[in-house]
Formats: sequence, C-alpha cells, structure tokens
Amino acid sequence: MELSTHLTFLACISFIANTDTSTLESDKVTIVILSQKEGYNAAHADYLKENIYEQADALEKELPHIVLSHKLNIKGSWTIVPLLTYLSGEFPDVEWFFFCLENTVIRLEKLLDVLGKFNSSQDVWMGYALYDREPTIIHHFAQHTKKFKYPHIASGFAMSVTLLKSLSKQISKGKESKADFSIDVSYEFATFVLSNTGVKLIHVSKLCIVSASDCATYPRFFHSCSSSVTPKNIYFAVKTCAKFHLDRIPVIKKSWAKYDLNIGYFSDAADKNLREAYIVPNTTKGHCAKTYAILQQASKILKRRNFDWLAIVDDDTIFSVVRLLNLLTCYNPKHLVAIGERYGFRIWDRHHGYQYLTGGAGVVLSAPLVHLIIEPGICTCPSATTPDDMHLFGLCLLRLRVEGVHSPMFHQAQPMDYPYAYLASQEPISFHRFWSVDPKTMYNDWFAEVDKVLPLADTPLKHTEL
Repeated sequence: MELSTHLTFLACISFIANTDTSTLESDKVTIVILSQKEGYNAAHADYLKENIYEQADALEKELPHIVLSHKLNIKGSWTIVPLLTYLSGEFPDVEWFFFCLENTVIRLEKLLDVLGKFNSSQDVWMGYALYDREPTIIHHFAQHTKKFKYPHIASGFAMSVTLLKSLSKQISKGKESKADFSIDVSYEFATFVLSNTGVKLIHVSKLCIVSASDCATYPRFFHSCSSSVTPKNIYFAVKTCAKFHLDRIPVIKKSWAKYDLNIGYFSDAADKNLREAYIVPNTTKGHCAKTYAILQQASKILKRRNFDWLAIVDDDTIFSVVRLLNLLTCYNPKHLVAIGERYGFRIWDRHHGYQYLTGGAGVVLSAPLVHLIIEPGICTCPSATTPDDMHLFGLCLLRLRVEGVHSPMFHQAQPMDYPYAYLASQEPISFHRFWSVDPKTMYNDWFAEVDKVLPLADTPLKHTEL
C-alpha cells in the first residue's frame, strides 16, 4: 500500500533537537516498539526507529538500542511479559527499557532527560497513569479503581533494568500470570508487576496523551493513507436473531446504517420486523456455525459484486463508517488481511495459546481471506456452539498463517469502560453493547459528526441479492 502521504505527515512532526544536554546517555536505553507484521504497521515501526536514530545523530549521541517486537518471533510478545526474559539477557548493561507502540512519537532528548531524573538501580517504572473510575467488564470488574494505576502504552512507559531483571527472575520461577484471557495488556501487565514486586507505576506527565511543547512522548493520531475507501468497496454483515429484531435493528438502521451502504442482516428468521433477513442457523452461545454461514453467503456476495472488504458486526455494535473506511486506506485488500481488536487466550501456554480478534468490536476481512476461510476443510467449526471469534478469527487465522491486525480504535465494550484519557488519545471506530446506555446518544456523541459526509440511503435498507 502506498504510504508516501502518510510518512510525509510524520516527517512534519519529527523532533528538532535543542541545545540542552542530558545526563543519561542514549546507549543506556533500549526502546522496545511493540510492533506488528502487517505492512502498514511494520512501516510505521521502521519509521519510528529511523527517526529516533536521526535524533541521536543530531544530538551527537550514541544510538539507543531499538527492538521491533514483531521481528523477534516471540509468541505473545504484544502482552509484554514474554519479552522480559529475552530483554534481560540481551541487554544486561543498559539502565532503562522504554516500551511504546508504532504510533508513539518520541522526542529523544526530552525522554532521556525524564529518565535521567530517576535511579535505575532501584525498582522503578513510569508512564502516563490511567485508572478506572469504576469496575469495568474489560478488567473483570476488579475493585482496584483509582488506587490502581496502569500505563497508557501509546504514550510509552519506562522500566529500570533493576525492575525488569527482577520480573524476569519471577518468570523463571513460573510466577507469570496464568489467566485464560488477555484483554487489556496495560492493565494486566501492571497487575503482573504489582503482584510480583509490589512496585506501583509512577505518573509522569511529560509522557503525554496529547502533544504539547514539553512532551517527551505522545501518541500520534491516525491519519488515512490516501483518499477514503468508498462505501461501494465494502459489504456490512450484521449478525442478529429474531428476539432482537424489534429493539436492536431499528437502532442500527437509524444510526450508522442509515447511510447508502451495502448491508445484509443475517438472522435465524425473517419476520415482520426484518423481512429482508438472510436465514442462518442460530445458537444460544458460541455462534460458530452462524458466523461461518455468514462467511459462506458473504463470499458469494463479495464475488458477485466485486467488493474488497467484509465487515462483520453484532447487532449491538455502534461504529463510525467513515473512520473505518479511512483505516482501510492503509491496507491492501488483495492481501490476506483481518483487522479488529486483539484478545489472547492462554498466551502463557507456548504450545496451545493464541490470539484472536474479538467479534463484538467488529471484524473486517479482505475478500481473498473470506474466500479462503470457507474453502472445504480449512476452518470448519468443531461444533455449532464453538466460540466464533476464537475459532474463526483466532485458530483459523493461525492455521492460515495470517496474523490479525490489532487496532486500538476498535472497542469490545462501552465508552464508560475506558479511561477518559485513553479515549482522548485516539479516534474510536467502534463500541459494543447497549447495556445501561442509550445507543443512539452514543452514536451521536462519538460518530455522527464524522459520518455526516456520507450520503443517506434512499430506502431504509439496501439489500444485496445473491
């Protein structure tokens, strides 16, 4: 995919060194970029690496050590814990490890100045501290709330070599978490640090959530790679069932689905509230057979209409069509691509653990991947009630050697389940569930303004016949 426009923008925000000097030498720092293999994401990780080197040269300093996690081939490296033993052995003589994402902007001299104010011989870690206002589903309704701080990873966080080595020793003793699910890496890693060392995160405001002149780091907002993908290139499949036709489907049709889109509703029945539904099997849990049937029917539609993308969403998923289309400008629909929010299942299990894209946040698949998944014997469901996202967008992708792309703009939960600062540093694409919220208000508050550039549909539904 062409990235020249995007990288030109990045060049405009590159750091210009000032004349101050730092007491910490840059070669005493290892910067770990939690990167991904997909071309667009890997290109940004490479750009960040080269930008840091350019800053070091401008400062006439030694180059810092930089690690791109996707090149290490360490299973589950995105959860951070699997990286610690490797980092401890590979970089024993550095003083600090700084972890960030591929979209983190780093002003090297300011970062060195921040780190130089702390003693690396002590157990220290620092970042922009987040906390829960109330127990949330993504944190298993834990009661930590404001007393428990965890870092905003897109702003980056730093850890002293002393603390990292201590954690590495705990891992060697089998003290790593054995939780079944990895949902929020930042929160779960902070829990791991606290439970094994008792060390709490130090809030450092110069590791920012939005750009300011004194920031050492901050997350870069997403910018599309080219003009928006047209809605004509994507097919939306809404997964529903008869009991939700009356209360959920009208919300969908009056929010994001009111625009001129290619949409199909897939349900266990076609009734007076949704006469145009495609009929697919339904179960009370798991839904693997249902989602597989959607993929089968959608594959035919994609081929017939020459669509590039398939978006599968629940009937209680609210999202911005425009932001989704902008994101897709950065990916090649001719490749095998799956995009969504990444979860993990037993990542600590080196043999059987795996990652998957969680369905409630919405999952987007390139047409070639859809066609491949439904080929006989490739991804057939073990049972009708097998968890659909874990199997089809996890184990199946693993079998096909396709690594799902994680985008933090997809959200499995509601806005109230995330810290304000976390949402303020991004442009969300989706939220999920209608519990205790007005979904129409949620759409209007988060997505309506950006979506208003889309033309409205002439009829309530634009149904695509096979």
